[in-house]
Amino acid sequence: MPFRRKEVAALLARCHRRCCICHRFCGVKIETDHIEPAAENGTDNIDNAIPVCFDCHAEIHSYNDKHPRGRKFGPEELRKHKEQWLGICDNHPESLTPRNGLGDTEVGPIQALIDEIEFNIAAAKQLGCPLRDEQFSRAIRSGSISLMVPKLKAVIIDAYVAAGRAGVLSVAATTKRAGGVGKSVSGAGSGDPKEALVECSRLLMKARAELLRVLGNGESGG
Repeated sequence: MPFRRKEVAALLARCHRRCCICHRFCGVKIETDHIEPAAENGTDNIDNAIPVCFDCHAEIHSYNDKHPRGRKFGPEELRKHKEQWLGICDNHPESLTPRNGLGDTEVGPIQALIDEIEFNIAAAKQLGCPLRDEQFSRAIRSGSISLMVPKLKAVIIDAYVAAGRAGVLSVAATTKRAGGVGKSVSGAGSGDPKEALVECSRLLMKARAELLRVLGNGESGG
């Protein structure tokens, strides 16, 4: 059973659709996660729900227990984050205004990474359309990639390696058609840019699916 929709609606209104951990305004891009995980017999009572942004949700569930770095979010800490933030929302709603530092001018690195992957999936269908990696680089700089579980980290890195290779092959093919000097690209796999883009698209879709699977881990209400 998921969290009850009416209770989720009341909770989201109470927290002003802001993440209980980082306090970023999320709009529709918010999850209601289990404080006590469902896999560990956590209930679907609304008291066990915490509203979080995509990035904090990913941090909660992508921590690598086998090779721990940093400190994992635990149920007691999550409960405290929820209590503290709801207390601010209830007692000091004036603190939520932009002039108090909560202007939320940019989305988090995981959310932006999903958007970039989706752009690259579309761009990979058109030979010559540049693929982007700004948000991948941002996710590395912010540490969002380093703390992911190995499977998720691997599929994202594989997807961007394939995107980089497809980009190089596409540029080489475009340069050759324009009368420039075509350069050979060493490494395994075909040198055909169209085949590289197909493989790139496959790996990007796999990375997107795994990211969304992790973000959906423990999610029971909408």
